[in-house]
This record gives sequence, structure tokens and C-alpha cells, in this order.
Amino acid sequence: MKKKEKVVVEKEKWHFFKEIKYAIVPFFIFVVVLLVSYFGNQVIYDLFDRKGSHYPEIELDSQVPLISWFVYFYYLTFPLGFITFFYLAYKDKKNLYNIFLTLCISFAISGVIYFFGQTEFVKPDFEPVTFTDKLVVMTWGAVNPINCFPSQHCFMAFAMLIACFMGKKMNIFYRLFTSFCAIMIILSTVFIRQHYILDIVASFDIMLAVWAVVYVCKFGEKMVKRYDKKMQEKALKKITANMEEKNK
Repeated sequence: MKKKEKVVVEKEKWHFFKEIKYAIVPFFIFVVVLLVSYFGNQVIYDLFDRKGSHYPEIELDSQVPLISWFVYFYYLTFPLGFITFFYLAYKDKKNLYNIFLTLCISFAISGVIYFFGQTEFVKPDFEPVTFTDKLVVMTWGAVNPINCFPSQHCFMAFAMLIACFMGKKMNIFYRLFTSFCAIMIILSTVFIRQHYILDIVASFDIMLAVWAVVYVCKFGEKMVKRYDKKMQEKALKKITANMEEKNK
């Protein structure tokens, strides 16, 4: 690679990080909401020996088979979600802000539901044979079988679908790949017996309702205007400082 081309590549790389740095704070706010809404209820469950209720399954639940290989899509949820979060931050600030607020509100709502109406999934009898089977059983035992209704994995998957649907500036192949993975993640929650079908329905209803309110309120547009104004003020201060330095 020529020296000039190498410099251009380096500039493009740093340009990417410069463009997404505004999303770091929203990202960490979301992570905090996620951890508190999910693991906060796990702690309460253990400390006070609370029990989750077993709400009735619908008839279709009993017909869903256990398909072990879906566990790989299940574990893809948060890594792919975080990558999509920052990729969207690079491509479309307005939609990033909308999805950020939608996720925070949706996860907070789920945390409240978990606190007041905890649900529990009864795991089936299953003898693991392959590595994939053992990974499924390990997933079942990683945390208490609670925090089911609604599904936070589905929240992440639906957020990715919204990002791909609304993010017209995103690469078409990335949008297709992520949309496929998001659908498989949603399916994985029932096929590895982590959730009931009603958990998915509840996640979809909550996510769609919250996103619609956030979108109608034009939260993303307001945040982008605020961000642009801040950047303009920063650039103006820099120009003023340079002019004062030259006049000395």
C-alpha cells in the first residue's frame, strides 16, 4: 500500500470513531438500564426467595420442539445488537437516538413487570448428547428461569429489525443479514425453551408502542439538532481561539 493511500485509510478509520463517539454515553446508559432491569430482579429473587408464577401456555407452545442449534443465534443477540447500535450511530443519528430511548423505556417497563409479576419457565426433561445440547443446558442453568414475560432478547431483536427497516443509509447487505439474524434470534427464544410464545408477543407489542410514541414525539430529530448546535458552537470557539492566537 502506498503512503498516500495508507494515510487516507487511517483518516477514514479515525473518522468512523469520531462520528460514533457521541453514542458512547447513550450506550452506557442503555447497558445500565439493561443490567438493572434484568439482574436487579435476579438479586431480589435470590435474596427474598421469591417465586415466579407459571402462567398458562397457549396450545401452540406444547407443539414447539426443542432445536438445540438455535442456541447459537440466542447468544448472538447482544454482540450483534451492540455492533448494530454503533453502526447505526455512524450512519443515522436520528434513528440511533430513537432506538436508544425506545430500548431504555422498553427494558425499564420489563423490569417493572418482572418486579410485580414475575414469571417462570418450566424447563423440559432433556438429556444432552452433543456439545450444542450441553450448551443449551448450560444456558438454562446460567441464571434463574425467570424474567420471561416479556423477553429482553426479543426487545434487542425487534430493535435491530427497526434499525434495519428505518436505517435507509445502512448497507443493504448488512440490513438483510441483521434482519435474518434478528428473526432467528426471536425464534431461538422458543426453540431452545427459554420463553413462551406470549413472551414474544408481549415484547413486540411493548417495543412497537414505545417506538411509535418516541418517533411521533420526534425525539431523534430534537437530539440531532441539539448535537449539531453543540458541534457548531464548539467549531466557532475553535475558530475564535485560532484567530485570537494569530492576532497576538
